[in-house]
Amino acid sequence: MGHTFRQRIIRTSAAALAVPALLLLSACGSSGGEIGDEVRITDGTMTVTAIEERTADDLGDLELDELAGQTPYFVSYEVVFNDGKSDLNENFWKAKASNGEASPINVLDFGGDFDCTGLGEVSDGKAEGCQLIMVPEGATLESESFGGAGTWRAPKAE
Repeated sequence: MGHTFRQRIIRTSAAALAVPALLLLSACGSSGGEIGDEVRITDGTMTVTAIEERTADDLGDLELDELAGQTPYFVSYEVVFNDGKSDLNENFWKAKASNGEASPINVLDFGGDFDCTGLGEVSDGKAEGCQLIMVPEGATLESESFGGAGTWRAPKAE
């Protein structure tokens, strides 16, 4: 389409591989609920700090033709790792929209101007990240969760 590929999109549908890990996460975590609530994850703690509805213009050069017309949401989060851990399985994100399931999308950063590319650099056991969630046309994001560790409610549109 005349765009330069600067990012690579990976759909997060590894449910069959994630089931044992989700069970492990659910045994470790708490439920969360509101933006700012901290939950325990296998390797530390996680806090969702913001959920923002965005526009297609905010997707920059990403080519998401199969998701055209959907609404992007950026979920900002912070992770504090235990004992020198520094990795987060971003396939554990799940989201729910007002008309059913939404699509968490993992975006690998290969340069460019898109700023919602998963977990950032880990420094002193802490990192910030951003998860892209696409919601079907006409629906709104209700909640997002990370494995069985926690679920955060999206703010209601005003």
